[in-house]
Amino acid sequence: MSEQLNVESIEYENNANGNGISLRNTLRYIILGLLGARPMSGYDIKQAFDRALAGYWNAGNSQIYTTLKSLSHAQLVEAEVIEQKGRPSRKVYRLTVSGQAELDRWLQEDVPERFTKDDYLTKLFFCGETSDKVALKHLLDHRANLLKELEHLEWARQQYASRPTRRPRLLEYQMLVREYKEATLRADLEVTERAIERLRSRDGV
Repeated sequence: MSEQLNVESIEYENNANGNGISLRNTLRYIILGLLGARPMSGYDIKQAFDRALAGYWNAGNSQIYTTLKSLSHAQLVEAEVIEQKGRPSRKVYRLTVSGQAELDRWLQEDVPERFTKDDYLTKLFFCGETSDKVALKHLLDHRANLLKELEHLEWARQQYASRPTRRPRLLEYQMLVREYKEATLRADLEVTERAIERLRSRDGV
């Protein structure tokens, strides 16, 4: 479904620490991946989230800069201050050798099972205990969100399709993710449209 993953969510991974789990914030690896493509400022990273990642992940400025500070403290990234005439200086981050090694290690890890909590589906599950009018409102709101996400994906596709790239293989996989997300959203939209039509065909809705 179209529930957006929140960067505050915490994943578990096997670890040899005695209890079998540790906590990890995936945002750090997203930022390492973005910096693996090219050096970026904090502003550039936020733009990348809004332009390319908004369909399946989100992050605010404070989260991005806090994570950059943590990565810098861990010596996984390093920063260079670039002076600009008539404009504020830019702090540009790039991966260190250790940061590249950490990104490579993460990319080679097994992907965890894709089970996530979904407030929308959970509420829909119990809508048989309320009126069809209430259920219809949830479905209509969900459809509006799906259409908004599809519109954003189309905008992002046009932006990337017209942009020259020095790393076509990287772009290939980024476009694959967009195709995957679009197919998932369209399948979700199809089920939602059928449910809306079914409820609207009933008397009194």
